[in-house]
Amino acid sequence: MAHPFDPLAWTTTATPVVALLAGFVLLFFGRRLFWVFVGVIGFMAGWYLALGGWQHAPAGGRLLLALFAGLLGVLLAIFLQKVAVAIAGFFVGAYLAAHLLGWALPPMRPGQLLVLLIVGLVAAFLALALFDLALILYSAIAGAGLIVEHVHLQLGHDGRLVALVVLAAVGAAVQAHWLRRYRVRRT
Repeated sequence: MAHPFDPLAWTTTATPVVALLAGFVLLFFGRRLFWVFVGVIGFMAGWYLALGGWQHAPAGGRLLLALFAGLLGVLLAIFLQKVAVAIAGFFVGAYLAAHLLGWALPPMRPGQLLVLLIVGLVAAFLALALFDLALILYSAIAGAGLIVEHVHLQLGHDGRLVALVVLAAVGAAVQAHWLRRYRVRRT
């Protein structure tokens, strides 16, 4: 039996619940709470980075790296909004490309990393050019991805992809509707 304060035990029991909650928040409120969006993306990027480079490190060290990356994302979102959204856009774009291509994160081959780098840079540029729209789309995709990854239905790759697209479309539509209502109310 795992020790109650064992970080690995926490990640196997609490992670699905936390990930689902974070997924729903990002899916429906990612643009409104963009600092949460950037923080969650930072955490996820840190977690995947830790899994790729620190596979044999203690689970607590990997968790601390992910928490640090998430906190850094929140601080960037508060103080350097555009930079934070571009970085989050980079990671969401790379994640989406890997998911669409059926690539496991991590580990990756150099050719796969190059593709993800290019897609991530394009997504970061789009985040800067289309700030509100990018926040809505990227947070809806990230939220849908968290939900699809942590709801263990026997859908297969194609079914999971359809679920991701449908959830992301619903979340983006809800967020766009709320943004329109907010803008109309302000005028």
